[in-house]
Amino acid sequence: MKWGEDVEVIYSAKYGKKSRHWIGMEINLKTRKITYFHCGGPAKDIAFDIAKIQELAELIPALLLEAQSKEFKRENVIPFKVEKAESVCKTKIPSNCGLFVIKMLECTSLGVKNMAYIDDDYALDLRSKLTCEIFDQFMDKDFKEK
Repeated sequence: MKWGEDVEVIYSAKYGKKSRHWIGMEINLKTRKITYFHCGGPAKDIAFDIAKIQELAELIPALLLEAQSKEFKRENVIPFKVEKAESVCKTKIPSNCGLFVIKMLECTSLGVKNMAYIDDDYALDLRSKLTCEIFDQFMDKDFKEK
């Protein structure tokens, strides 16, 4: 398997220590870009967490070179570009941020642009649907683990 060829995009989430919110990431190995999805929190705390994503943007190219068994010099490692996703859903309820990040990454991976239904008014419905999906995947009709 070749990173950047067989695997072009990685979807991930990290917990922001300062903002205390989940942050979604779309890491595109082809375009060398990390797009982050952050749905709330104080601006100064978000800035701290985004700086951590920037550190990751510097680490990934080095890891890719190492995976290819190529020697590299730190000054030759070009960091990935980091940018905020457009039209990110915002939440007023802190406990919804993880749910929002999961759904935004899912929509992004499927090419869905309109994320209008990812909001606090639909959060309970989204949570119920996700619970049912998890249940269906891991439990059989007799309520036993598959």
